[in-house]
Amino acid sequence: MKIACLGNEAGMKFGIRVMVLVAAAFAIGSVSQIAKAQNESGLAAPIEGTWITQVHRVTQNITFTAFQSFTAGGVTLATGTIDRTPPPAISPLYGTWKRTGGNTYATSLSFFIFDEAGNVVAMLQNYETFQLTGEDEMVGTGEAYVCQPNGDNCVNIHSPITFTAKRMNAQQP
Repeated sequence: MKIACLGNEAGMKFGIRVMVLVAAAFAIGSVSQIAKAQNESGLAAPIEGTWITQVHRVTQNITFTAFQSFTAGGVTLATGTIDRTPPPAISPLYGTWKRTGGNTYATSLSFFIFDEAGNVVAMLQNYETFQLTGEDEMVGTGEAYVCQPNGDNCVNIHSPITFTAKRMNAQQP
């Protein structure tokens, strides 16, 4: 601080440079801390984004297309081309995801099943495992459980599913 009190022009310029350098050092340290916090919190995980997924219901030999999104913080959302095909129709899928190691991720997705009158008759829970096979590709498997509408008393319905997915990438027209 003695430099800033010199009163001459050279001392003031030097003092300003020192303050700019100190501010820059704090800014770099802050950016570094933010990046570290993001890495530790799971933000910017390689699975984040929206994927076009081919879902194959093995037992029923049905394949359909779905969108599945993975957001920062562990939320996953999905909807498919056969979701509104009655009976029964289903709600959008909501759930959670987490990294289980390396390029492997686990999800729990739930949705409601409606009868022809539009009444909720059950909840279906899918437990899925995905593996990134490339930057924009992944494969996976899953198993379905049917539950009461409130999520209680779930029973495995032995309906395995497999997935192949490609990441949707933003493009300019």
